[in-house]
Amino acid sequence: MIGPKALGLDDWEFSSSPSVHCHFSGVKCDEDHRVVALNVSFTPLYGTISSEIGLLNKLVNLTISKVKLTGNIPTDMRNLTSLKTFNIFNNYFRGSFPGEILTGMTQPEILDAYNNNFTGLLPVELANLKHLSFGGNYFTGEVPDNLFLGYSNAFHGGIPPEFGCNLTGEVPESLGNLKRLRTLFLQQNSLTGRIPSQLAGLTSLKDLDLSLNELTGEIPESFSALQLFFLMPFNITNAPKVALRTPSHIVTTRPLDSNDPKEMRFFFNFRTYRTSRKILNISMIILFKNKLHGSIPSYVGDLPQLAVLKLWESNFTGELPENLGRNGKLCNLDVSSNYLTGSIPLDLCKGGTLQELILMDNFFFGPLSEKLRNCKSLTKIRIKKNNLNGTIPAGIFNLPPLSFVELDDNFFTGELPPRMSCDSLEMLKISNNLISGEIPPAVGNLRSLQVLELARNKLSGEIPPSISRCTSLTSIDFSLNSLSGEIPKGINKLEHLSNLNVSRNRLTGEIPAEIENMTSLATLDVSDNNLIGRVPCAGQFLFFDDSSFSGNPNLCPPNDSHCPARGSSYGHAPC
Repeated sequence: MIGPKALGLDDWEFSSSPSVHCHFSGVKCDEDHRVVALNVSFTPLYGTISSEIGLLNKLVNLTISKVKLTGNIPTDMRNLTSLKTFNIFNNYFRGSFPGEILTGMTQPEILDAYNNNFTGLLPVELANLKHLSFGGNYFTGEVPDNLFLGYSNAFHGGIPPEFGCNLTGEVPESLGNLKRLRTLFLQQNSLTGRIPSQLAGLTSLKDLDLSLNELTGEIPESFSALQLFFLMPFNITNAPKVALRTPSHIVTTRPLDSNDPKEMRFFFNFRTYRTSRKILNISMIILFKNKLHGSIPSYVGDLPQLAVLKLWESNFTGELPENLGRNGKLCNLDVSSNYLTGSIPLDLCKGGTLQELILMDNFFFGPLSEKLRNCKSLTKIRIKKNNLNGTIPAGIFNLPPLSFVELDDNFFTGELPPRMSCDSLEMLKISNNLISGEIPPAVGNLRSLQVLELARNKLSGEIPPSISRCTSLTSIDFSLNSLSGEIPKGINKLEHLSNLNVSRNRLTGEIPAEIENMTSLATLDVSDNNLIGRVPCAGQFLFFDDSSFSGNPNLCPPNDSHCPARGSSYGHAPC
């Protein structure tokens, strides 16, 4: 049997032997040469399922996944009374799913129709299944409340059943009858209302995903009786989304800090003893973009296994637990965009495992702990838009894996440290603080630096020529300081620089003509300084307007005939 593109089951050849088919690849027979299993997955056969499939009434396993089949499921399949496994995921089947084909199956266990093009209402003839997956289709309507009434001892498989369609209505309370249910996914629908408290009776439940819905209200308190529980709010629009899932089943290539909400997967795990209700082994608490409110419980800081705490873009108030991080296992903390206040706990990196510290857009105050200078595991520090003060711990600029430092919009004082040797640092943003002193020449050691923003501070002195060694730089913003001296002549070595802003300083001297060869430079602002001479008019300068140079009384326009020419006290040659 060969598909239209000469790909297929090459050994399916005609023969007069009554048992030759039992030797075809993907075929398994019983002792009477009757086909009991047919698995031709991952072979591009195309076409449709013939109605003659109904003749294989001894068939137990029919798996034809990812073979590019289309058309409708033939109703003749109702004759497959021995069928236990029907797996057709990742095809192009269309139309309504014929639930009547299940009525003749005496022991159906697995129905996996994930990622097809089925439409219409969900079939209701779904009794005794252990695994059901209808995700990735286009079913509509509500989930029938009586759909799961016959499942008190079913759905105990370890493969997660999934829905991902256009289902509406509320989550059926009858799901609480599935006492042996281990996994239930109802994500990517349009379900509304509250999470039914009856789900707390699913004492075998390990995975519950209700993400990408329109659920509202609170997580039922009765869920504290669950042995393993994950909460995942998942938001693509502004509506609150809620979902539950366990870490042991996380399979994703998507980064957790992706800027695309469609590529985010987050989990909140409560593992409890049902008898004592004492939370034991929480490793992740991750909530974002929801309507939760109130303070973060102090016991969160006591969780001995807590490694990840992500609560960004919610409505949390109050302070972070003082003992957060003392378990020595915290590796990721993101509570950005809340209404949190107070000081930052001192022991966040007690175990030397903290990788991401993200506290931006809150109301934290006080200094950064000096202990952070020894946190050699840190890769990101993002704490902009707070009320933090004091000096920046000098040691953080020497942490080997550190790639992002964002301290903008705070009240940090003091000087930048004279020693900087962070080879991995890509972004350093300390704008809108009260930093004084000079930009240290050691900034030239930050060879991986791409963004350097020190605007709106009290910096003085010259721009160090060593900055030309930061050859990965794409953006520099030193505006609104008190820098003096000349723009370094070696600035043209920054071949990837697209933005240079040194406006509103006290810079003197001429604009380096070498800048005209910086073809990557898209934005230049040297306005409001004390620059002299003639503005160069060749190369890249052809793309900059007058506002880039305004506010320099002794800086001449390119065609000003009264401007002294090169060779005089100052000035480029006229254009």
